[in-house]
Amino acid sequence: MASTSKPPRLEVFLIVLLDVMGLGLIIPGQPFLAKNFGATPGTITLIGTTYALMQFLLSPVWGGLSDRFGRRPILLTTLAMTAIGHLAFASANSLALLFLARALAGAGAANISTAQAVLSDTHAPAERGRAMAIIGAAFGLGFVFGPALGGILFKIDHRAPALFAAALAALNILFVFTRVPETSPFTGDAKSSRGKLFEFLRLDRDLQRLVFTTFLTITAFALMEQTIGLYIERTWVTATERAGMNEAASLTSLFLVVVGITAVGAQGYLVRKWLVRTPEATLCRLGLLVIGVSLSIIPVLASLGSFSLFLLAAVLLALGSSMFNPSMAGLVSLTCPPDKQGIGLALNQSGQALGRIIGPTLAGALFAVGAPAPFLTGALLTCVAFVMALPIRARR
Repeated sequence: MASTSKPPRLEVFLIVLLDVMGLGLIIPGQPFLAKNFGATPGTITLIGTTYALMQFLLSPVWGGLSDRFGRRPILLTTLAMTAIGHLAFASANSLALLFLARALAGAGAANISTAQAVLSDTHAPAERGRAMAIIGAAFGLGFVFGPALGGILFKIDHRAPALFAAALAALNILFVFTRVPETSPFTGDAKSSRGKLFEFLRLDRDLQRLVFTTFLTITAFALMEQTIGLYIERTWVTATERAGMNEAASLTSLFLVVVGITAVGAQGYLVRKWLVRTPEATLCRLGLLVIGVSLSIIPVLASLGSFSLFLLAAVLLALGSSMFNPSMAGLVSLTCPPDKQGIGLALNQSGQALGRIIGPTLAGALFAVGAPAPFLTGALLTCVAFVMALPIRARR
Protein backbone atom coordinates (compact mmCIF):
# COMPACT_ATOMS: atom_id res chain seq x y z
CA MET A 1 0.00 0.00 0.00
CA ALA A 2 1.30 3.44 -0.87
CA SER A 3 2.34 5.61 1.99
CA THR A 4 0.44 8.81 2.74
CA SER A 5 3.69 10.66 3.50
CA LYS A 6 5.76 12.26 0.80
CA PRO A 7 7.32 9.50 -1.34
CA PRO A 8 11.15 9.43 -1.12
CA ARG A 9 11.63 9.94 -4.87
CA LEU A 10 14.62 12.27 -4.55
CA GLU A 11 16.30 9.94 -2.07
CA VAL A 12 15.92 6.91 -4.37
CA PHE A 13 17.08 8.99 -7.33
CA LEU A 14 20.31 9.93 -5.53
CA ILE A 15 20.97 6.37 -4.31
CA VAL A 16 20.78 5.00 -7.84
CA LEU A 17 22.64 7.97 -9.34
CA LEU A 18 25.67 7.47 -7.10
CA ASP A 19 25.55 3.70 -7.61
CA VAL A 20 25.47 3.95 -11.40
CA MET A 21 28.11 6.66 -11.49
CA GLY A 22 30.44 4.22 -9.73
CA LEU A 23 29.81 1.60 -12.40
CA GLY A 24 30.10 4.15 -15.21
CA LEU A 25 33.46 5.39 -13.92
CA ILE A 26 35.00 1.95 -14.40
CA ILE A 27 33.41 0.87 -17.69
CA PRO A 28 35.48 2.94 -20.19
CA GLY A 29 38.85 1.70 -18.98
CA GLN A 30 37.88 -1.79 -17.80
CA PRO A 31 38.41 -3.68 -21.10
CA PHE A 32 41.74 -2.00 -21.74
CA LEU A 33 43.00 -2.55 -18.19
CA ALA A 34 42.12 -6.24 -18.52
CA LYS A 35 43.82 -6.29 -21.92
CA ASN A 36 46.93 -4.88 -20.26
CA PHE A 37 46.95 -7.96 -17.99
CA GLY A 38 46.92 -10.20 -21.08
CA ALA A 39 43.17 -10.81 -21.41
CA THR A 40 41.73 -11.82 -24.79
CA PRO A 41 38.44 -10.29 -26.07
CA GLY A 42 36.57 -13.35 -24.80
CA THR A 43 38.11 -13.03 -21.34
CA ILE A 44 37.43 -9.29 -21.25
CA THR A 45 33.72 -9.85 -21.77
CA LEU A 46 33.70 -12.49 -19.03
CA ILE A 47 34.51 -9.77 -16.49
CA GLY A 48 31.06 -8.38 -17.23
CA THR A 49 29.66 -11.90 -16.90
CA THR A 50 31.13 -12.23 -13.41
CA TYR A 51 29.59 -8.93 -12.32
CA ALA A 52 26.18 -9.95 -13.66
CA LEU A 53 26.37 -13.49 -12.25
CA MET A 54 26.55 -12.08 -8.74
CA GLN A 55 23.57 -9.84 -9.47
CA PHE A 56 21.61 -12.82 -10.79
CA LEU A 57 22.35 -14.93 -7.72
CA LEU A 58 21.83 -12.25 -5.09
CA SER A 59 19.03 -10.00 -6.41
CA PRO A 60 16.26 -12.39 -5.23
CA VAL A 61 18.10 -12.90 -1.95
CA TRP A 62 18.35 -9.15 -1.26
CA GLY A 63 14.75 -8.66 -2.42
CA GLY A 64 13.44 -11.38 -0.11
CA LEU A 65 15.48 -10.10 2.81
CA SER A 66 14.25 -6.54 2.21
CA ASP A 67 10.64 -7.79 2.31
CA ARG A 68 11.42 -9.45 5.64
CA PHE A 69 13.82 -7.08 7.43
CA GLY A 70 13.20 -3.76 5.67
CA ARG A 71 14.82 -1.81 2.85
CA ARG A 72 17.40 0.24 4.78
CA PRO A 73 19.49 -2.63 6.24
CA ILE A 74 19.80 -4.24 2.81
CA LEU A 75 20.75 -0.98 1.10
CA LEU A 76 23.45 -0.26 3.71
CA THR A 77 24.88 -3.78 3.50
CA THR A 78 25.03 -3.88 -0.28
CA LEU A 79 26.54 -0.41 -0.58
CA ALA A 80 29.34 -1.46 1.79
CA MET A 81 30.03 -4.45 -0.46
CA THR A 82 30.11 -2.15 -3.49
CA ALA A 83 32.66 0.16 -1.85
CA ILE A 84 34.93 -2.75 -0.95
CA GLY A 85 34.65 -4.13 -4.48
CA HIS A 86 35.71 -0.82 -6.03
CA LEU A 87 38.66 -0.55 -3.66
CA ALA A 88 39.72 -4.07 -4.61
CA PHE A 89 39.51 -3.15 -8.30
CA ALA A 90 41.75 -0.13 -7.73
CA SER A 91 44.41 -2.26 -6.02
CA ALA A 92 44.21 -5.24 -8.41
CA ASN A 93 47.56 -6.27 -9.90
CA SER A 94 46.39 -9.32 -11.81
CA LEU A 95 43.49 -10.50 -13.96
CA ALA A 96 42.28 -12.82 -11.21
CA LEU A 97 41.97 -9.93 -8.77
CA LEU A 98 40.04 -7.91 -11.36
CA PHE A 99 37.52 -10.75 -11.55
CA LEU A 100 37.27 -11.00 -7.76
CA ALA A 101 36.74 -7.25 -7.41
CA ARG A 102 33.96 -7.18 -10.01
CA ALA A 103 32.28 -10.16 -8.34
CA LEU A 104 32.13 -8.30 -5.04
CA ALA A 105 30.89 -5.08 -6.67
CA GLY A 106 28.29 -7.08 -8.58
CA ALA A 107 27.03 -8.61 -5.34
CA GLY A 108 26.51 -5.10 -3.98
CA ALA A 109 24.93 -3.82 -7.20
CA ALA A 110 22.15 -6.41 -6.83
CA ASN A 111 20.39 -3.79 -4.67
CA ILE A 112 18.64 -1.90 -7.50
CA SER A 113 15.45 -3.91 -6.96
CA THR A 114 15.49 -2.86 -3.30
CA ALA A 115 15.59 0.79 -4.37
CA GLN A 116 12.71 0.08 -6.77
CA ALA A 117 10.79 -1.54 -3.91
CA VAL A 118 11.10 1.69 -1.90
CA LEU A 119 9.22 3.46 -4.69
CA SER A 120 6.70 0.65 -4.99
CA ASP A 121 6.06 0.79 -1.23
CA THR A 122 5.25 4.50 -1.41
CA HIS A 123 3.27 4.86 -4.66
CA ALA A 124 -0.22 3.86 -5.68
CA PRO A 125 -0.41 1.21 -8.45
CA ALA A 126 -1.34 3.70 -11.18
CA GLU A 127 1.72 5.86 -10.33
CA ARG A 128 4.38 3.15 -10.20
CA GLY A 129 5.41 3.18 -13.86
CA ARG A 130 6.09 6.91 -13.76
CA ALA A 131 7.90 6.52 -10.43
CA MET A 132 10.18 3.86 -11.90
CA ALA A 133 11.17 6.34 -14.62
CA ILE A 134 12.99 8.27 -11.88
CA ILE A 135 15.38 5.36 -11.55
CA GLY A 136 15.89 5.38 -15.30
CA ALA A 137 16.74 9.07 -15.20
CA ALA A 138 19.25 8.37 -12.45
CA PHE A 139 20.79 5.64 -14.63
CA GLY A 140 21.02 8.13 -17.47
CA LEU A 141 22.75 10.82 -15.41
CA GLY A 142 25.04 8.19 -13.92
CA PHE A 143 26.11 7.18 -17.39
CA VAL A 144 26.68 10.81 -18.33
CA PHE A 145 28.93 11.75 -15.43
CA GLY A 146 30.40 8.30 -14.71
CA PRO A 147 31.94 7.48 -18.09
CA ALA A 148 32.89 11.11 -18.71
CA LEU A 149 34.84 11.26 -15.45
CA GLY A 150 36.10 7.71 -15.94
CA GLY A 151 37.65 8.54 -19.30
CA ILE A 152 39.41 11.58 -17.83
CA LEU A 153 40.59 9.87 -14.66
CA PHE A 154 41.83 6.79 -16.53
CA LYS A 155 44.26 9.01 -18.46
CA ILE A 156 45.64 10.34 -15.17
CA ASP A 157 45.98 6.96 -13.44
CA HIS A 158 44.32 3.64 -14.18
CA ARG A 159 43.37 3.27 -10.48
CA ALA A 160 41.72 6.68 -10.19
CA PRO A 161 38.25 5.75 -11.58
CA ALA A 162 37.84 2.85 -9.15
CA LEU A 163 39.03 4.93 -6.18
CA PHE A 164 36.55 7.66 -7.04
CA ALA A 165 33.82 5.01 -7.40
CA ALA A 166 34.64 3.70 -3.91
CA ALA A 167 34.35 7.23 -2.52
CA LEU A 168 30.91 7.59 -4.12
CA ALA A 169 29.79 4.32 -2.54
CA ALA A 170 30.94 5.56 0.87
CA LEU A 171 29.02 8.80 0.32
CA ASN A 172 25.97 6.73 -0.61
CA ILE A 173 26.19 4.79 2.66
CA LEU A 174 26.20 8.05 4.62
CA PHE A 175 23.25 9.34 2.59
CA VAL A 176 21.12 6.22 3.13
CA PHE A 177 21.95 6.18 6.85
CA THR A 178 20.94 9.81 7.39
CA ARG A 179 18.21 10.51 4.83
CA VAL A 180 16.38 7.40 3.61
CA PRO A 181 13.30 6.33 5.62
CA GLU A 182 12.28 2.73 6.18
CA THR A 183 9.29 1.95 3.95
CA SER A 184 8.84 -1.76 4.72
CA PRO A 185 9.24 -2.43 8.45
CA PHE A 186 10.40 -5.76 9.86
CA THR A 187 7.67 -8.39 9.43
CA GLY A 188 9.09 -11.30 11.37
CA ASP A 189 8.38 -13.61 8.43
CA ALA A 190 10.40 -16.75 9.10
CA LYS A 191 10.42 -17.94 5.53
CA SER A 192 14.01 -18.26 4.31
CA SER A 193 15.55 -16.25 1.50
CA ARG A 194 16.38 -19.52 -0.21
CA GLY A 195 12.70 -20.43 -0.19
CA LYS A 196 11.86 -17.07 -1.73
CA LEU A 197 14.49 -17.63 -4.39
CA PHE A 198 12.74 -20.83 -5.49
CA GLU A 199 9.52 -18.89 -5.92
CA PHE A 200 11.02 -18.03 -9.29
CA LEU A 201 10.04 -21.56 -10.35
CA ARG A 202 6.43 -21.04 -9.24
CA LEU A 203 5.59 -17.72 -10.85
CA ASP A 204 2.28 -17.32 -12.62
CA ARG A 205 2.41 -17.10 -16.40
CA ASP A 206 2.11 -13.32 -16.57
CA LEU A 207 5.15 -12.77 -14.37
CA GLN A 208 7.07 -15.51 -16.16
CA ARG A 209 6.45 -13.74 -19.46
CA LEU A 210 7.56 -10.40 -18.04
CA VAL A 211 10.79 -11.78 -16.61
CA PHE A 212 11.59 -13.71 -19.80
CA THR A 213 10.98 -10.64 -21.94
CA THR A 214 13.35 -8.69 -19.70
CA PHE A 215 15.95 -11.45 -20.00
CA LEU A 216 15.88 -11.43 -23.82
CA THR A 217 16.03 -7.64 -24.04
CA ILE A 218 18.91 -7.23 -21.61
CA THR A 219 20.82 -10.07 -23.31
CA ALA A 220 20.57 -8.11 -26.55
CA PHE A 221 21.66 -4.89 -24.84
CA ALA A 222 24.55 -6.62 -23.08
CA LEU A 223 25.88 -7.92 -26.39
CA MET A 224 26.23 -4.29 -27.42
CA GLU A 225 27.62 -3.02 -24.11
CA GLN A 226 30.38 -5.60 -23.89
CA THR A 227 31.66 -5.16 -27.46
CA ILE A 228 31.01 -1.51 -28.31
CA GLY A 229 34.44 -0.43 -27.01
CA LEU A 230 36.21 -3.14 -29.03
CA TYR A 231 34.10 -2.27 -32.09
CA ILE A 232 34.93 1.43 -31.77
CA GLU A 233 38.62 0.59 -31.34
CA ARG A 234 38.63 -1.57 -34.48
CA THR A 235 36.69 0.95 -36.56
CA TRP A 236 38.19 4.32 -35.58
CA VAL A 237 41.42 3.89 -33.60
CA THR A 238 44.69 3.79 -35.53
CA ALA A 239 47.19 4.51 -32.75
CA THR A 240 48.87 1.66 -30.88
CA GLU A 241 49.83 0.84 -27.29
CA ARG A 242 48.98 3.43 -24.60
CA ALA A 243 47.89 6.17 -27.02
CA GLY A 244 45.50 3.81 -28.79
CA MET A 245 44.09 2.56 -25.49
CA ASN A 246 43.44 6.13 -24.32
CA GLU A 247 41.79 7.08 -27.62
CA ALA A 248 39.54 4.02 -27.56
CA ALA A 249 38.56 4.67 -23.94
CA SER A 250 37.73 8.31 -24.77
CA LEU A 251 35.54 7.42 -27.75
CA THR A 252 33.77 4.69 -25.77
CA SER A 253 33.23 7.18 -22.97
CA LEU A 254 31.69 9.66 -25.44
CA PHE A 255 29.32 7.00 -26.81
CA LEU A 256 28.14 6.14 -23.29
CA VAL A 257 27.77 9.81 -22.36
CA VAL A 258 25.42 10.31 -25.33
CA VAL A 259 23.44 7.28 -24.15
CA GLY A 260 23.22 8.82 -20.69
CA ILE A 261 22.20 12.31 -21.81
CA THR A 262 19.44 10.90 -23.99
CA ALA A 263 18.21 8.63 -21.20
CA VAL A 264 18.04 11.56 -18.77
CA GLY A 265 15.87 13.58 -21.14
CA ALA A 266 13.71 10.62 -22.11
CA GLN A 267 13.08 9.18 -18.65
CA GLY A 268 13.23 12.41 -16.70
CA TYR A 269 10.59 14.07 -18.88
CA LEU A 270 9.28 12.28 -22.01
CA VAL A 271 8.55 8.83 -20.61
CA ARG A 272 6.94 10.20 -17.45
CA LYS A 273 4.61 12.27 -19.67
CA TRP A 274 3.90 9.38 -22.03
CA LEU A 275 2.97 7.04 -19.18
CA VAL A 276 0.16 9.39 -18.14
CA ARG A 277 -1.71 8.50 -21.35
CA THR A 278 0.04 5.41 -22.69
CA PRO A 279 -0.35 2.01 -20.99
CA GLU A 280 2.83 0.44 -19.66
CA ALA A 281 2.44 -2.57 -21.96
CA THR A 282 2.21 -0.38 -25.09
CA LEU A 283 5.26 1.68 -24.16
CA CYS A 284 7.18 -1.52 -23.39
CA ARG A 285 6.53 -2.86 -26.90
CA LEU A 286 7.45 0.47 -28.53
CA GLY A 287 10.72 0.47 -26.62
CA LEU A 288 11.54 -3.01 -27.89
CA LEU A 289 11.00 -1.89 -31.48
CA VAL A 290 13.34 1.09 -31.07
CA ILE A 291 16.06 -1.04 -29.42
CA GLY A 292 15.86 -3.59 -32.24
CA VAL A 293 16.19 -0.93 -34.92
CA SER A 294 19.08 0.82 -33.16
CA LEU A 295 21.09 -2.41 -32.77
CA SER A 296 20.58 -3.35 -36.41
CA ILE A 297 21.84 -0.01 -37.76
CA ILE A 298 25.08 0.10 -35.73
CA PRO A 299 27.13 -1.64 -38.49
CA VAL A 300 25.44 0.50 -41.14
CA LEU A 301 26.31 3.76 -39.42
CA ALA A 302 29.86 2.59 -38.74
CA SER A 303 30.36 1.81 -42.43
CA LEU A 304 29.67 5.47 -43.25
CA GLY A 305 32.88 6.46 -41.42
CA SER A 306 31.52 9.35 -39.34
CA PHE A 307 31.71 8.91 -35.57
CA SER A 308 29.29 11.81 -35.10
CA LEU A 309 26.71 9.99 -37.22
CA PHE A 310 27.51 6.76 -35.37
CA LEU A 311 26.31 8.45 -32.18
CA LEU A 312 22.76 8.33 -33.61
CA ALA A 313 22.74 4.67 -32.58
CA ALA A 314 23.50 5.73 -29.00
CA VAL A 315 20.54 8.13 -29.03
CA LEU A 316 18.14 5.46 -30.31
CA LEU A 317 19.44 2.83 -27.89
CA ALA A 318 18.86 5.17 -24.97
CA LEU A 319 15.40 6.16 -26.17
CA GLY A 320 14.32 2.54 -26.61
CA SER A 321 15.65 1.38 -23.26
CA SER A 322 14.12 4.46 -21.58
CA MET A 323 10.71 3.37 -22.81
CA PHE A 324 11.22 -0.31 -21.98
CA ASN A 325 12.79 -0.31 -18.50
CA PRO A 326 10.36 1.79 -16.40
CA SER A 327 7.29 0.40 -18.13
CA MET A 328 8.52 -3.16 -17.51
CA ALA A 329 9.29 -2.42 -13.85
CA GLY A 330 5.83 -0.90 -13.50
CA LEU A 331 4.24 -4.00 -15.06
CA VAL A 332 6.12 -6.28 -12.67
CA SER A 333 5.11 -4.20 -9.66
CA LEU A 334 1.46 -4.24 -10.75
CA THR A 335 1.60 -8.03 -11.11
CA CYS A 336 2.97 -8.66 -7.58
CA PRO A 337 0.98 -8.44 -4.31
CA PRO A 338 2.02 -5.72 -1.82
CA ASP A 339 3.99 -8.07 0.44
CA LYS A 340 5.99 -9.47 -2.48
CA GLN A 341 7.16 -6.23 -4.13
CA GLY A 342 10.78 -6.75 -3.12
CA ILE A 343 11.02 -10.34 -4.35
CA GLY A 344 9.00 -9.64 -7.52
CA LEU A 345 11.13 -6.70 -8.60
CA ALA A 346 14.23 -8.67 -7.60
CA LEU A 347 13.22 -11.54 -9.87
CA ASN A 348 12.90 -9.08 -12.73
CA GLN A 349 16.34 -7.77 -11.77
CA SER A 350 17.59 -11.37 -11.89
CA GLY A 351 16.20 -11.62 -15.41
CA GLN A 352 18.28 -8.57 -16.28
CA ALA A 353 21.33 -10.04 -14.57
CA LEU A 354 20.94 -13.36 -16.39
CA GLY A 355 20.90 -11.40 -19.63
CA ARG A 356 24.13 -9.73 -18.55
CA ILE A 357 25.60 -13.19 -18.00
CA ILE A 358 24.51 -14.76 -21.29
CA GLY A 359 25.19 -11.62 -23.33
CA PRO A 360 28.83 -11.12 -22.35
CA THR A 361 29.46 -14.87 -22.54
CA LEU A 362 28.33 -14.90 -26.16
CA ALA A 363 29.69 -11.45 -27.03
CA GLY A 364 33.36 -12.35 -27.29
CA ALA A 365 32.72 -15.41 -29.48
CA LEU A 366 30.34 -13.47 -31.73
CA PHE A 367 32.82 -10.59 -32.06
CA ALA A 368 35.50 -13.10 -33.07
CA VAL A 369 33.20 -14.39 -35.84
CA GLY A 370 32.59 -10.87 -37.12
CA ALA A 371 32.58 -7.44 -35.52
CA PRO A 372 28.90 -6.68 -36.42
CA ALA A 373 27.67 -10.09 -35.19
CA PRO A 374 26.89 -9.08 -31.57
CA PHE A 375 24.66 -6.21 -32.70
CA LEU A 376 22.78 -8.19 -35.35
CA THR A 377 22.24 -11.05 -32.90
CA GLY A 378 20.95 -8.55 -30.36
CA ALA A 379 18.49 -7.16 -32.91
CA LEU A 380 17.18 -10.69 -33.52
CA LEU A 381 16.74 -11.35 -29.79
CA THR A 382 14.84 -8.08 -29.44
CA CYS A 383 12.45 -9.19 -32.18
CA VAL A 384 11.76 -12.37 -30.19
CA ALA A 385 11.21 -10.27 -27.05
CA PHE A 386 8.72 -8.13 -28.95
CA VAL A 387 6.72 -11.22 -29.90
CA MET A 388 6.83 -12.37 -26.28
CA ALA A 389 5.53 -8.97 -25.16
CA LEU A 390 2.49 -8.90 -27.45
CA PRO A 391 0.08 -10.62 -24.97
CA ILE A 392 1.27 -8.59 -21.95
CA ARG A 393 -1.39 -6.58 -20.13
CA ALA A 394 -1.12 -4.68 -16.84
CA ARG A 395 -2.98 -5.87 -13.75
CA ARG A 396 -4.27 -3.01 -11.63
